[in-house]
Amino acid sequence: MKWKSLILSAIALIGFNALYAQDAATSPSASTGEKWGGSHHHHHLGFFFKELNLTDAQKQQLKQYFSDNKPAFKSNMLNLLKAKQAVTTAMEKNPIDETTIRSLSANVESAHTELTVQHAKFHAFLVSILTTEQKQTLTTLEQKRDAKLQEHISHFGQSES
Repeated sequence: MKWKSLILSAIALIGFNALYAQDAATSPSASTGEKWGGSHHHHHLGFFFKELNLTDAQKQQLKQYFSDNKPAFKSNMLNLLKAKQAVTTAMEKNPIDETTIRSLSANVESAHTELTVQHAKFHAFLVSILTTEQKQTLTTLEQKRDAKLQEHISHFGQSES
C-alpha cells in the first residue's frame, strides 16, 4: 500500500507540468485536482520507469526519495488545491470582482511554482542515480514529451489565426 502512495506522489511530481500545461491550454477552469489518481497516470509512470530499466538499487533509492519527500509534496499539493478552490469560490460568489480573482489566482501560481520547484528537485535526483545509458533514454523520453507539448502549442497557435 505504501508503494502505491509513493507511486502516486511520483506521478504528480513527474507529470505535473505537462498536466498543468494541458489543463491551462484546453480548459482554464478545469481543476488539476480532478486529473490526479487515475489509472492512466499510474500506467504512464510505470511505463516511464520500465523504459529506464531501473535496477533494484535505483528503485529502492526512488522509494526512499518519495518517502522522504511525501510530506512536502502533500503540503504543496494541498496548498495548490485549496488555492484553486478559493478562486473557484470567488468566481462563483462574485464573478465581476476582478481584483479578488486576480489576487487569488496569484496564490494558485505561487502554489504551482512550489510544485514545479519540487518537480525540478526530483528530476535532479533522478538524473543523479541514472547510468549514462539511462540518461540517454530519459533524454529521448523528454524529447518525445516536449514534441507533444509543441504540437499542442502549435495547434492552439494556429486556431488564433
